[in-house]
Amino acid sequence: MNIFFCNVYVWFQNHKRFRLWFFVMIGLMVGLWLTALVFPLPEGAEELPMSLRVVDRHGQTLRVYISTEETYRLPVELYDVSPHLVDATLLFEDRWFYYHPGINPVAIMRAAWMNWHAGEVVSGGSTITQQLARMFSDRPRTLSSKLVEAALALQLEIRWSKTRILEEYLNRAPYGGNISGCEAASWMYFGKSARELGPGEAALLAALPQSPTIYRPDLAPEKARERRNEVLGRMLAQGSITEEQFERAIREDVPTERLMFPLHAPHFCDDIARRSLGRDPCVVTTINLETQVLAERLVDQHIQVLRGNGVHNAVVIVLENDSAAVRALVGSAGYFNTEDGGQVNGARALRSPGSTLKPFIYAIAIDEGTATPATMIEDIPVNYAGYSPKNYDERFHGQVTLRDALTHSMNVPAVNMTQQLGLTRFLELLERGGITTVEEGADYYGLSLILGGVGVTPLELTTLYSCLAREGIAKPYRMRENDPLVPGERLLSEGAVYILTDMLTEVQRPDFPQHWEATTGLPKVAWKTGTSYGHRDAWAVGYSPRWTVGVWVGNFSGEGRPELVGADAAGPLLFDLFAALEADGEAWYTRPASVERRSVCSLSGMNPGPGCEHTYMELALRDVNQGRECSYHQVFVVDNATGYRLCPECMVGRDWHEETVVVYPPRVANWMRAHGNPLPSIPAHFPQCPRIFEAGAPVIHSPAEEVRIVLRRSVPLEDQKISLDAAVAMDVETIYWFVDERLIYQGPPDAQVFYVPEAGRHTVVILDDQGRRAERELVVE
Repeated sequence: MNIFFCNVYVWFQNHKRFRLWFFVMIGLMVGLWLTALVFPLPEGAEELPMSLRVVDRHGQTLRVYISTEETYRLPVELYDVSPHLVDATLLFEDRWFYYHPGINPVAIMRAAWMNWHAGEVVSGGSTITQQLARMFSDRPRTLSSKLVEAALALQLEIRWSKTRILEEYLNRAPYGGNISGCEAASWMYFGKSARELGPGEAALLAALPQSPTIYRPDLAPEKARERRNEVLGRMLAQGSITEEQFERAIREDVPTERLMFPLHAPHFCDDIARRSLGRDPCVVTTINLETQVLAERLVDQHIQVLRGNGVHNAVVIVLENDSAAVRALVGSAGYFNTEDGGQVNGARALRSPGSTLKPFIYAIAIDEGTATPATMIEDIPVNYAGYSPKNYDERFHGQVTLRDALTHSMNVPAVNMTQQLGLTRFLELLERGGITTVEEGADYYGLSLILGGVGVTPLELTTLYSCLAREGIAKPYRMRENDPLVPGERLLSEGAVYILTDMLTEVQRPDFPQHWEATTGLPKVAWKTGTSYGHRDAWAVGYSPRWTVGVWVGNFSGEGRPELVGADAAGPLLFDLFAALEADGEAWYTRPASVERRSVCSLSGMNPGPGCEHTYMELALRDVNQGRECSYHQVFVVDNATGYRLCPECMVGRDWHEETVVVYPPRVANWMRAHGNPLPSIPAHFPQCPRIFEAGAPVIHSPAEEVRIVLRRSVPLEDQKISLDAAVAMDVETIYWFVDERLIYQGPPDAQVFYVPEAGRHTVVILDDQGRRAERELVVE
């Protein structure tokens, strides 16, 4: 070895001219190396705009968006590219890629000779590295541009590895039209990823970058076939493929049209794309493609039936309860249906929820111990500062149980319960449950809020119901698989939600879809329907331990249709979804220890008293709602001789017996009396008894409390009369109305009484024949 170096040294000493050129070349190489390190690469070399690819939770493509360069380009790493495509590209473009420093003088001289001999450009001498350098900027094809590209190619070779250069080339190369990169080309020509390409497919793609327009298979299939076969011949000659692979690839058809990328959950993907802001070329979402396809298919079938009735759109949300993940989202019935607003994302559109909020006010009442499913709620005409709600069927029932009020979706009982509990607690629950559209206070919305007087989105309403599915735990919905899993916040007790779920699970309900055919084997679902004012929105929201599903049906234009009733328009779609989602034998909720079954009076819903002959078993919270004894079945002491009712003051020395009489609350009794319903007769109190009882005093309905009446000068006073109305006890036969101590009316309590108003502040008094009274201030301006 020492002798070798000595000989080299002697040779250099004897050849001074060569020694000079050697050191010049060394200096040039060092200078080039330093230049490559000092000067930055061209703009765009380090960052490559990619198409956004949105995939489902398992990596299956939902949608691909065009990049900022108006091309379809999907990122791929070299190890994830088919070896056939790598071999074909190197053989066709740059056989000596791994041996040259970025430019290949031999290839340049060969190309120059061939072009001169042919009289035209028939071959290029650019290496893959030079072609990559050309992709960084759009330069004219001149000699100066070639020199710049050569210098840049040398710079790339110094700064990047061969693997990086080849990978960048395959991600940037043009493959015809607006297709850039081999991954996008593989999907759009063959419907598969680049790692799955066979020899024939790889040969076709390898031939495209040199002349992507001339050999584009969807425009010139025969030219593309010839070019592909040429590449296959080179691969066979170099031993990259076998004879059998060559023969099979030669016989393959050339694609004659570009394939479209998959398009599933387009509204969901659009939402993801707007929020991605180019930060990640691939977003893994919570969507489950199988569930999404199922929901899309069922929506399409459902709307095909309703479209003849002027109903054009539907929205479906499928939430998985444990993970709070959106597993399917259908934003409209047809994304490309511009006539019906198909690209509107109905999942985020504000709509009136109708009756779907009612379960939550009852859940609060149960949770706070205010009520049980057996609690009686008044269902009679009411007036709250000018607001007079009515039931859907415009009928009243006097009083109903909370269970019947919910399952029959009655409006008046829901408003009465909201008035009793107050709107503040209800609004707080909505906000904590994920409803972000509640931005004002209780005074702004008023009691109509419980009947749909606020806009909500289907996505947020479904999220709110998922709180019930988790037995009172609220969680924000998740749209990306890497969104954090949160423990959630308890909004309602487990026991209260179990009782509510029991009521919402009843199958024999008046709002059950009349025409739904799959009633046999119906999956167990807790559900609620809703219909907005004017029949503009039809809702059905349901849940099971695993799923929460929200369905909205209507028109994005806001056009109402008689067919838009929650039970008939949205209910069947809800149950079709659950029938497909739920597996046989799905476990249901277990009754918690905090819930018991207790005996209640069949008439009052209270704990049975001595006079309650008929009872039934109903659910209640064990420690929260102890209940009170029935006040409807009252036991009276009746004088045997006169039939009068005796009190402790006047029963001494008289023969008496006990009688049980049903005594309804004054407002209910008043309504029953006014509508001809027979009431039990309460014996009159012994007239010679001096005692006056305060219990059962009249309750004034009109004029309302703290009301101000403004008289209109252009209207006669007779036409501005004020109704005097009050509820009285069942034993009252005569009432007396006074205004400022002036008698206005004397007679039976079921008559209509009016007062011709006078300007000023007045005192209105009602007196019954038992001496009980009530009064109210009235201001007339």
